[in-house]
Amino acid sequence: MRAIGFGAFGRLARCCGFGVVVVLIAAAALAEEPAPLKQPPLPEGTRITQQNWQQYKSYMSQGLIEIWSGRHPWKLPPDAVMVVGPNREYPNPKWWYEATEKYGNQTRLVKLGTGGYTVSGYITGIPFPRTELSGPEGPYKLLYNAYYHYFAAINHFASLGYETDRFLNQTSSYSYQVSTTLAHNSDPDFPRNSAEMPGYFLAFYDEIMSPEQTKYTAPLELLYDDPQKLPESYVFLPSLRRALRLSSGSRCAPFAGSDYVGDDVVNGVPSPPGLFQATRQPDRKLLVFMPTPEQTAKQFDPKNFYWPPMWFPKPSAGSWLVRDVYVLDLQRLPQYRPGYCYGLRRMYLDKATYNLVAGDLYDAQMKYWKSIGFLEGPQPIPGGGYLHDVRGINWMIDFQGEHASWAVVGGEVWEIDNQVPATYRDQRRYASPAGLADVMK
Repeated sequence: MRAIGFGAFGRLARCCGFGVVVVLIAAAALAEEPAPLKQPPLPEGTRITQQNWQQYKSYMSQGLIEIWSGRHPWKLPPDAVMVVGPNREYPNPKWWYEATEKYGNQTRLVKLGTGGYTVSGYITGIPFPRTELSGPEGPYKLLYNAYYHYFAAINHFASLGYETDRFLNQTSSYSYQVSTTLAHNSDPDFPRNSAEMPGYFLAFYDEIMSPEQTKYTAPLELLYDDPQKLPESYVFLPSLRRALRLSSGSRCAPFAGSDYVGDDVVNGVPSPPGLFQATRQPDRKLLVFMPTPEQTAKQFDPKNFYWPPMWFPKPSAGSWLVRDVYVLDLQRLPQYRPGYCYGLRRMYLDKATYNLVAGDLYDAQMKYWKSIGFLEGPQPIPGGGYLHDVRGINWMIDFQGEHASWAVVGGEVWEIDNQVPATYRDQRRYASPAGLADVMK
């Protein structure tokens, strides 16, 4: 349940003294944008190895630095290499940009009494243009651009999951997922807002098929259309033959028994966004693994990864690209911090898509804790354009507990929009709590 972003449609004031005032105000706002990080050149064709990786640390998330450091159980072999490939762009579908141009000027940022922000007037597309991402409210607009990144109307896929402990013991599971957009949809042939589930934004259904002892366990995550409502979380437990509603406040509870928690599920953007204060760090260039669509099949062959004990791509799986990213820090507002797991969530957002490509997570004492990474290539969408960061490899690595979750997504089953069979388009079954009663039927 992840996705993407876009270009900007700025508005210019013209004529006389009023135009000068506007330009001066805009310049003052832009001055508040942090200067980009200064980094040494990293040209195409560079080979990053055990001998030279520290020269390129400024291009790495903290999680990638930890992996290369060799301080943890997941050590790269001596001959490990990352090859820097040519940058490539894979835009979202054209109707997403058309919707942005049509509705983009209707979204407003609204200050809450708590100190956070929500939005009003959002319909679909990119909420805020790039020209509005500077100034004191810019980080919050950037947050909502990430929150409302491009989602397909419906996506059905299957995943292999691996859990690895500090002794490199591994367990595996097989599951299938259905991700459904219930509001603000832009894809043709699908309604903008669901008649079956009004008042909701997204649904993420996950059903475990193996191993046998956990078969039919099925978590369901529901996000409200109102971004300031706590999401609903449910799970069907086959041992009880019924579904349970979990605490809406348990945003730190493990999701499906993995190292991910509830606040990690939607592209690593926590909910509700209004509970967080946002701060922009200097923009930078980041190493991001992005195989081409033609290389997709290679993502499902362990021979193309340094595995076991980890799914870290070899050059045969694809290239690492140098991407321009926004760096956004999120912390819960002071009144909501007690009892919350993360002291800081650092998000690396691809400037071309507003999609989270990597994240560094710190605990409540501000010690480095986890790395979230999406090593997934763009996938063509029927009608044109691409969906990013859903098919391929993703990870959540707990460096403190020395435990990791790896997901190999979309190997055997990958369907999107009109490709999805009618069975999985049934929103009562796969996007509502009522459907959990039918899991074992």
